Amino acid sequence: MMRTRERPDGKAASGRRTLRGGLVLAAVAAILLPATAHAASAESRPTETRQAGTRAAQADPVWRFVNVATGRCLDSNAAGEVYTLGCNGGGYQLWRQSGNQLINLATGRCLDSNAAGDVYTLGCNGGGYQRWVGVGYQVLSTATLRCLDSNAAGEVYSLGCNSGDYQKWRT
Repeated sequence: MMRTRERPDGKAASGRRTLRGGLVLAAVAAILLPATAHAASAESRPTETRQAGTRAAQADPVWRFVNVATGRCLDSNAAGEVYTLGCNGGGYQLWRQSGNQLINLATGRCLDSNAAGDVYTLGCNGGGYQRWVGVGYQVLSTATLRCLDSNAAGEVYSLGCNSGDYQKWRT
C-alpha cells in the first residue's frame, strides 16, 4: 500500500509548525484520558488496596483512540500494520499505556515509528521510537516530534504537527 501524505480534503501537508521547548515540556506533562467502560467493566477494574501502609499498584490505563476527522479507531493486526477502521470494540483497537509506550491489547506489540513517518507495531523494546505522549488531542512521538496522523483511506503515519483534525484523537 502506497502511503500518501496528502489529505483527501485537498489540504497539503505543508502546514507544519516547529515545536518549541515549551510544547515538548507540555507534551511530557500531558495526561491522556482512560478508555471508556467498554475497555473494562466496573467489576474487573482494579481496586485500591492498602497493605502495611503502602498503596497497591494499579493496572495500566487502556485506551481506544478515535480519529476526530474520520470517526474511525486506531487499529492493528498480528502482522504489525497500523491503520484505522470503524470502531468495533475489539482488542486490536485497544491500547494499554505503560509509561510512554502504547501496547496493542490483542498483539502485545508496541506502537512504533521511524524518521520517514511510517507507523507500525513491533515487539516492545523500550526504544525512543516507541515513546508517545499526549499533547491536547494529539499523540506525539518523542523521538521524531511528529504527530500520529491519518487520512480518509484509513492509513496511519506520523507527520509534522499541524493541529488538523486528522491528527486529533479522542479517547
